[in-house]
Amino acid sequence: MKIALCNIPIRWEKPEANIELCSLTCKSVKESDSKVELLLFPEFFTYGFSVNSTQFEDKKGESLKSIQRLAIQYDFAIYASVPVKDGESIYNRGYFVKPDGTYNFYDKRHLFSYGGEDLFFTRGNKRVIVKYKEWKILLQLCYDLRFPVWSRNIENDFDLIINIASWPSVRSNVIKTLASARAIENQSYYAFLNRSGSDLDINYSGESFVFSCDGTPINHTIANIDSNYSIFDLDKASLLSFRAKFPVWRDSDKFKILY
Repeated sequence: MKIALCNIPIRWEKPEANIELCSLTCKSVKESDSKVELLLFPEFFTYGFSVNSTQFEDKKGESLKSIQRLAIQYDFAIYASVPVKDGESIYNRGYFVKPDGTYNFYDKRHLFSYGGEDLFFTRGNKRVIVKYKEWKILLQLCYDLRFPVWSRNIENDFDLIINIASWPSVRSNVIKTLASARAIENQSYYAFLNRSGSDLDINYSGESFVFSCDGTPINHTIANIDSNYSIFDLDKASLLSFRAKFPVWRDSDKFKILY
């Protein structure tokens, strides 16, 4: 599967401008003739990492409608995150939109209390695995990277973890180590996308990494700095072969997460 990681420089609380930037990025990815099947945008791709409780959308807001339009128009799946009010709660919600416009969503489990995220948002309580193009994909958001239990692959129930983030550059030294570890311990691919640019006084470095199941970084096949994306090629056959030859997953601990 070909996957595009789009580290766009999100503009603070300017959804219309950010949606326009996403549209241009999708157009550039499609015109690269790379046959991308899945495209990732960062956490809070239309707002920046705002913990302003007035900045949210309803369950079928403009951000979701926009990525539905783009997914249908360009014929690839898109994963992106939006602040969403559902009932009386506000969630950091990741939408995985398929090329036909249908979608799954994941509400962020681990809220970044150090930055006050837990004061405005309700944490999710359900792991979400999406089936797409013969791949089983575990959805994550940013801070989830630090928590291996939530990421644990049980009986190979997923092949790829995708994590989209707003991870400040001041703490970015840990990203590669953690992402590589998650890939190794779960014998899966791990794709991590961080935004670029800045929010107020916080800077972001735009990391775009994919690690294979043995922790080896995968090199991008295409990188377009001007249009803010890198493209990676993931091979499921090699993943299944590695698991069969070195089946350490069989010896993993059995457990249940208590919500």
